[in-house]
Amino acid sequence: MQILAGQIDIPVTRRRDDQLAHLRQLAARMRAACDDGVPDLIVLPELAAQEYGDEAFAHLDELDDDLTGPVFETFAALAGELGCPIAFGMARRAAGRRHISQVLVGADGRLAGVYDKLHCAQFGASGEAAHFSPGDHLLVTEIAGWRVGVVICYDLRFPELARRLAAEGAELILHPVAFTRDFSFASWHAFVTTRAMENQCYWLSLNRAGAEWGHSLLCPPLMDDDHPALAFGSREEWQWLTLDKAALREALHRLPLERDRRADLDALPLWTPDLS
Repeated sequence: MQILAGQIDIPVTRRRDDQLAHLRQLAARMRAACDDGVPDLIVLPELAAQEYGDEAFAHLDELDDDLTGPVFETFAALAGELGCPIAFGMARRAAGRRHISQVLVGADGRLAGVYDKLHCAQFGASGEAAHFSPGDHLLVTEIAGWRVGVVICYDLRFPELARRLAAEGAELILHPVAFTRDFSFASWHAFVTTRAMENQCYWLSLNRAGAEWGHSLLCPPLMDDDHPALAFGSREEWQWLTLDKAALREALHRLPLERDRRADLDALPLWTPDLS
């Protein structure tokens, strides 16, 4: 599987005009990145359609969108033009609520999946819960013969979610993020490595670019000296990533976690002293 991962610069966006200008410029850069070929999937970060932070969130009435508006239509048209699926982040308006969503459009430009962030962060530099509602469904879909699941940023810290996606057959987990350099930044890569290896899947954790952002990470299903994680820098970059199902099979063979996993952990009693 060939993925084109965009760790992108995102400018100040406080008005719809700012946002549409950003999307036009981003579309041009995406076309240029595909000059040498068409990937199986293009992936963009969390809230790729806008600036992240309280200043931008105060203007969400202008910046959010539904699945018929200009944000969705921009990426849908581009997916159809390029002939490949695109996974992008947006502030999505639906049924009187607002979500941090990762939207997948197919190579035909049609909606192919939506995931709404389940855990909205409200700590450090993140003020999401004051502006967004948590989602109520999961997403695992098939792209180019791969089972692909989606989580968003803070969802990473809840291992049950990744386990559920793995149980649904996810071979690749897309993890669009907006990790800035608050206290949580230092542990981010450790969590990515752990989630990839404990679930024996590829994990793409994709951030926006910038001095306070960047450092996206692709982790293979089994890391060793010959198979390290791939780390980005801080600037905008478009990485062509090759995923191989042989790596999944090798991970399962070398570390047979499913064979050895205890299914009875929830039923096991706690030890108590025998006082008789």
